[in-house]
Amino acid sequence: MAGFRLINLAKPFLPILPEVEVPYEKIPFDDKMVYTVFASLIYLFAQFPLAGLRKATGEDAAAHAPTVADPLYFFRGVFAMEPKTCLEFGLLPIFAAGLFLQLLAGLKVIKVNFKLAADRQLFQSLTKILAIAQYFVLANIFIASGYYGADLSLPQIVVLNIQLVGGGVFACLLTEVIDKGFGLGSGAMIINTFAVATNLVSDTLGVNQITVDSEGNTEPQGALINLIQGLRAQHKTLVGGIVSAFDRDYLPNLTTCVLVLALGCLVCYIQNIRFELPIRSTRARGTNQMYPVQLVYTGSLSVLFSYVVLFYIHIAAFALIQLVAKNDPASIVCKVLGHYETVNNIIAAPTFPLSMLTPPRSLVGGALSQPLSFVVYSFFILASGVWFAYNWQQVSGMSARDLARDFKEQSITLLGRREQSLPRELNKVIPVAATTGAMVLAAVTIVGELLGLKGKGAGIVVGVAGGFSLLELITMEFQESGGESSLANMLAGGLSL
Repeated sequence: MAGFRLINLAKPFLPILPEVEVPYEKIPFDDKMVYTVFASLIYLFAQFPLAGLRKATGEDAAAHAPTVADPLYFFRGVFAMEPKTCLEFGLLPIFAAGLFLQLLAGLKVIKVNFKLAADRQLFQSLTKILAIAQYFVLANIFIASGYYGADLSLPQIVVLNIQLVGGGVFACLLTEVIDKGFGLGSGAMIINTFAVATNLVSDTLGVNQITVDSEGNTEPQGALINLIQGLRAQHKTLVGGIVSAFDRDYLPNLTTCVLVLALGCLVCYIQNIRFELPIRSTRARGTNQMYPVQLVYTGSLSVLFSYVVLFYIHIAAFALIQLVAKNDPASIVCKVLGHYETVNNIIAAPTFPLSMLTPPRSLVGGALSQPLSFVVYSFFILASGVWFAYNWQQVSGMSARDLARDFKEQSITLLGRREQSLPRELNKVIPVAATTGAMVLAAVTIVGELLGLKGKGAGIVVGVAGGFSLLELITMEFQESGGESSLANMLAGGLSL
């Protein structure tokens, strides 16, 4: 056992584990763009409704209806999770497996030599196995809790497992297509960015009609479309239609859409804040330039990490409350953790003390009436994000030591500083940028949730930061290709017309 390593657990699964092969030749820029866009679109169109759920009527409907509302409502906008579809758990297990294993490997908790191709393959396979295992565990927790209906038969349970776990495997392979070099950057991050952008458009301009009451009245998903339709709706007055467009809490409203757009603009501004270090070449005299260090040094990974940890705290509590205590307030488990109350027949909202790790559902009903919950939630997001950013920049090849080594290889040093003092000088900037950027993004996320965005605040932070990362990758790839791109020429020609 002295030579045992955690990544060796993946060896028996290598022959049966589905995998995307690395491309044999360099993929052109245009092909990478096509793979990236189409992989994201495939994910969005693959959100098929779950088959096998009982659609009963009359007395049978009450006996077999779902007994649990959605406990993940404020995570869905962050991880591209669509309720009651085969992508119920979205990209969360993929993010969780990747972040945790890479962090553990960087902190030397897991022994991995990334210079060896065999170790890299085992590490990637272990990440995929852990993600698939999470899909399986989460699926069965939700099935057993009654989220998909009470008294499900064995065939229904098997069919639901096939769909939910199969959807997870499909998501893993889809992100792997981009990760292996067919696309640009991180597959999970890019697909998540596309999902956030799509949800924003749907929340604003979505025309699909959703039943909102027992009388069969419907309203469009899009807040702007709802305003237009509400002006002539028969079941609403003129004033009622306008008020509903701005304050309805069962579907997206205009207030939420405006706030999300405002937060997006704020994150765009933050993304452009950078500290420029004057550098010079040690070979060519008089060659001075500026090296930019972004405030958001680790991107949106700190927010993602905070919400991943928050998710698993909630899912562990959900399993105990629903499976062990049956959501009975008299149970000792519920007295310790709290229980769930259904809000608007959609949301399963936890009570105290679990509610302290839940963002407020509105400004008045949240932060002002439950100040302790707001303080605890805010502190958790800030502390976990800053801790992750500090450790991530040290273990991910982005530390001051790594940057100093890159400078030395390129014969670059800071202007007015000796080459020997380069690591010390960079160490005054890099950790500060990483932790300060994480703190700022956490603060923006908290403000969004304080305003009652129910996870959309964190979603827009992650989406905009991911969008900027994608634009940087596109720019770099376009420059490396020599500026030759049929897609760029076609778009330029279309714009000129």
